[in-house]
Order: sequence, then C-alpha cells, then structure tokens
Amino acid sequence: MRRLQQTITSSSFPLKRRSLCPPTVHFAHRTTTAGLYEMHQRPEPHFSPHRSSPPPYLRYSSSSAAPLKSRIPSDFLSILQRNHPNLKISLNKYELDSHGRGESHHPVSPPDAVLYPSSVEEIQDILRLCCREVYREGDGDVPTVEIVSVIPYGAGTSLEGHLSFLLPQDDSVVRNNDIVEIPSSLFESNSGDSQLLKNEKKRVRIKRKGGISIDMSNFQSIGELTPGDGFIKVGAGVTRNSLNDALRHTGMQFMIDPGADATLGGMTACGASGTAAVKYQTMRENVLGLTAVLPPQTIASASNDAGSGLKKPRAVTCGSNALKNSAGYNLPGLFVGSEGTLGVITEVTVKIYPIPSYVIAASCTFDDLHTAAEAVTTIRLLSIPVSRIELLDDMSIRAFNQSVKNEELKPMDEKATLFFEFAGHSESSVIADLSAARAVCVDDFEGSNFVSATDDTTRNKVWAARHRLYYSSIALRGGGDDDENGATSQSTIVTDVCVPFSSFADIVSATAEDLRDMGVFGTVFGHCGDGNYHAILPLRSDDTEEYKDKVFKVIELMTERAISVGGSVTGEHGVGYGKKKFLEQMYGAAGVSLMQTIKTSIDPWCIMNPGKIVDVDLGLGAMK
Repeated sequence: MRRLQQTITSSSFPLKRRSLCPPTVHFAHRTTTAGLYEMHQRPEPHFSPHRSSPPPYLRYSSSSAAPLKSRIPSDFLSILQRNHPNLKISLNKYELDSHGRGESHHPVSPPDAVLYPSSVEEIQDILRLCCREVYREGDGDVPTVEIVSVIPYGAGTSLEGHLSFLLPQDDSVVRNNDIVEIPSSLFESNSGDSQLLKNEKKRVRIKRKGGISIDMSNFQSIGELTPGDGFIKVGAGVTRNSLNDALRHTGMQFMIDPGADATLGGMTACGASGTAAVKYQTMRENVLGLTAVLPPQTIASASNDAGSGLKKPRAVTCGSNALKNSAGYNLPGLFVGSEGTLGVITEVTVKIYPIPSYVIAASCTFDDLHTAAEAVTTIRLLSIPVSRIELLDDMSIRAFNQSVKNEELKPMDEKATLFFEFAGHSESSVIADLSAARAVCVDDFEGSNFVSATDDTTRNKVWAARHRLYYSSIALRGGGDDDENGATSQSTIVTDVCVPFSSFADIVSATAEDLRDMGVFGTVFGHCGDGNYHAILPLRSDDTEEYKDKVFKVIELMTERAISVGGSVTGEHGVGYGKKKFLEQMYGAAGVSLMQTIKTSIDPWCIMNPGKIVDVDLGLGAMK
C-alpha cells in the first residue's frame, strides 16, 4: 500500500527533515552531555484510540504528567562522539518521535537518541557500548552492567509495532535491584580476553538503560552490475525506488514491491513482499546474501578506557552470489524476517530481473467475493502467468467511489473486483495470458466488465481503486477538516494473514462476513495470487469500547482461521509485538522455544529490538 509518509521517509528524508525542525545535534560543538539532554522534551506517548493502557513493557504510561528524561547512560553519547567525531546524533523531538512509530495504530514509544552511522565500524562501536560494566555513584564495590537497547531503522513503514521501544517500567532487569553473580568469562578487558578464570563469578547489578535508534539512511551504496548476472549488492539504506532509478538504464529492475518506498534493509528484516510476489516471490527468495553486525556476546569491562581497545562485535557476511547455494546453514534466511532482533543488516545482495517489454492491466467484477477468490485459485492452478493479481471486496470499491470527486476517474460497480497485470517480452504471449485469464473469469465464473489497457495512463485508471485503497478506506470513517474524531493512519489497523489456495475463498469470505455481521467498518483485499489477504480497519477516537472489542475480535477470528488451515498469522507484515501472541498457536511451544534459543544464542543480553517476535529474559540470556 502506498503511504503518505513515504514522502518523508525516503533516502532524502534528512534534507526535508531539516526544514521542519531544529537541526541535528553534533556533539563536537558542545562541552558537556548534560546540556544536550535539555535541548528536547520527550513527547507524550501516543496511544491508539482503542487502547486504554500501554502494552507490556512499554516504557511510558499514558498518565505521565511530564515528559521523561533520557535514560541512556550519561556518558554513552559523548564517548561515541569522541571516538567518532563525524557520527551524526539527534536528540530532536520530532526525529525521536518519528523513529518510535511505524505506519499503523500501535503506540509510539520513541528512542532516547537517533544515531546515523556511515560505516560498519561505527555500528560495531555503538553496539560494543550497549553492554558495559560501570561504577556509578552509590554503587559501592558492586558495579552495574548497563544494557542499552537498539532498534535498526529503515524507512519507518512497518505495521506491527516493530519500532516501539518495549522496556520495563523499572530499569532494573533483576527485580528490586538485586545483586547477582555472573561468570567472569563474560567480561572483556582491553586485551580482548576475559578478566578472570572461567570458573570464577563476579557480583553485579544489571540495568537496562533506555534505547537508541540506528538510522541506516547513510548506507547508500549500489554495487556494479556485471552483465549477465541477475543480482546486485546494495546498502541497507537504499530504497527500492532509488535502486530501480539507478538500474533503469541497464534494463533490469528489482521487482519486490511492498507499496511503500521501503529500504532494502528494512524489507529484508521484515520479510517483505507485496503485489508482485505472485511472479517474483518474496524477500526470502530474493536475498542471496547479506552482511550484518551482531550484538556483543560479552560485557565491556569497567577496566577499559570507555570501550576502546576491545574486540569489536562480529560483522558476519553470509550467502553467496550464486543463484543456488546448499553450503551449510541458510544464514541469510535466518536474518530475513528477523525484524532487527538478531543484528543490524548493513548490506544486502538481491536478485534483479529484466524489465518486461509488454504490460497489460485488466480488471473484472464478480457478484460475490467467494466467486472472485475461486477464480483466482483456478487461474493459479492452471499456471496462467500473471505478474500481479489483486482482490478487492465490495466495500473497497465503495470506498474508492466515495473518493472520486471531479476527476476523470469513473465510479465502479460496487462488487468484488479482481485487478490483473500481465507482463512479458512477447506481445503475443502476454495477450495469450490475458485471454486465458479472461476465459476463466468470464466463462467459468461469470465475471463481468472485464476491461484491459496497455498504455500507462489507462493502466493507472484501471488500477486506480487498488492504488487508492488505503486512504479511501480510512476516509470511510471520517477524518475530514470538519471531523476532529475521524480515523487517521495512526488509528487504523492494517492486518494480514496468508492461507493455502484450497482454503483461500472460504477464509477471505468469512472475514468479510465477520465485518458485516459485527457491524465493523473496514475493507478486505488481498495479494490473492499467493493466498495473502489483508483487512484495513479504521478507528475513530470516539469509538466505543464495545466497537473496539468487535474490531479486535475480527482480527482474532481472521488469524485463528488462518492457523486452523495451516496458514500463517502474517504473510508479509511480520510479527513485531502485534502478532507475537499468535506464534505459539501457529508453531507450538517447541517452535517458539527454538526461536527463543536462537535469539539468546546470538543476542544473549537482548540488546536488539527487545520484546519483538518472541519474549526472552531481558538481559539474562547470557547467564543461563
């Protein structure tokens, strides 16, 4: 789905940002860290209108009378600035807020600082400081291990709360600020070796000290394209539109299209796909290799000079440039969909494809949603080549019709509608594919109003209802200049599931029936060529608690039905913390336990995006 925010989260975002708010802070121009924290007041947290209290571990409470001060260690940023004078750091209120939210209803919980590294080495040094032994005033002879949480940031287009900093209300990881004993081998001194013998213990306190956002917008490299190769290496901060602009003269293109102009690093981390997945599959199949900086396994000892001289956290390069690879574990696949919980992705090698010479767009209406979905299943079972195939229910078309005002676009019949795109390098083959799909829709499933177009302008008109779906759906529930309680993008729930083709028609129809039966306003649509469908559920600020309960009941039923037929709780949005509670139903306790084992093995101190995908002991993984 296209988002208004993509205009402010692209690779040019920092330039636009400076015109909207005070400039990014460079610590080199200040003498003390304390004064810098006085430059901003932390914004009051935003809670969606359907939620009366924050989710577990959300650091702010909705009743906070005054903004909270930064919780990261007082010398954390000054050490980084001393070691990396060119590292950009922002404490700007607007940037903190924008880096603590995605593009949906989940509450905003901003970081304490936003960092803009430009190299792998800077990221390694940032992560090294995120698990550090210090002696603070009042600690006495028992030091504190301070853990700073990290969330990598791409373009901010995620939908399941991936960017919210979920931290305990009490910064003590161990209850009541208890003193614990941990192996001395976990401490690293300047020599890079453990301080003491492996079987010795050390008494410490463990505290989680706020969080930082690592903005990857400076990682803009685009590698050379070797003629004949179907891949290219790009920096994690490159957006898909920027990549395709750079590739246009080569006749090649990156085909994964999630709608928003997301970054390649973010798309990899969230396992994105989109409208073109029916032909080109998802990020899981299109990432050949990647480089990621892993969180530290050890604690930076207080005996070193503020982190200098220590062994840097590992930067791992995995995968290959070959289209097939059966050598060892599928490490790139481990990071695709990891949502920033295992490390910071800095570079990705992705597949690219020839730009098709011929493109035809088409649409067809059906009397009901179930019939339209059955037509899709038949087209896929017959292996009729399609580049995109999208399904919109009757409410989606109604939303589009209400958005058409004094334009060249014409209202459509308010029926379930399929939207197609056929593409290839032979005009005759593309027309043959179109004709085969038309026969299925019209002759076999009694579809009507089958129209097609070849030129860009008319193709866009044919697909206009799909292109406008997100904002026209929100407009169903007000939000105009004269409606202060109307729905907004920040109060709208966008959820998805993915099911096998054999169940697709029944499951997607059941969700549409739930909306009607419960009196919930929303639209149902899908990237139906791969069994992935969505619901857009706008919420108004004056909705009753009873209505909000119905909305969440729709999501629950939608998700549980998908699980019951062997489907997935999310086809492309990811888990975040919004879908976390459904993972055990999908994979079982053993499957979730295995994910927890992977998380604690790579990130024992739970530095990376805590509280997402699976729950683990915050900071105690290394002691087990």
